[in-house]
Amino acid sequence: MLPHLEVVHGVIGVSNTPELRIELRKGGVLTVTATAEQVERASRLREVSAMVAMGPRPRLIWIRQEGVDVPVPPAEERDAHALRKWSELLRRLAQ
Repeated sequence: MLPHLEVVHGVIGVSNTPELRIELRKGGVLTVTATAEQVERASRLREVSAMVAMGPRPRLIWIRQEGVDVPVPPAEERDAHALRKWSELLRRLAQ
């Protein structure tokens, strides 16, 4: 199986190690590696949505309380950010 990103939903189970256990709503338990900061954040949550890089050792990308929307900046602000971040690369590729 090739590594891929997947959003999972479930109930969080925190451990003292740099990993989290997520009891999946669809059944089963997924253990993912996580940073200390992610473990700390997860310890304050119960029902979660999480993006996981699935592979031989699943890795947590982000986690948040289920049902909480992440604020999305307006399109103009996203475009300006992308141009600031990538303008030098785009300039070089255009040559």
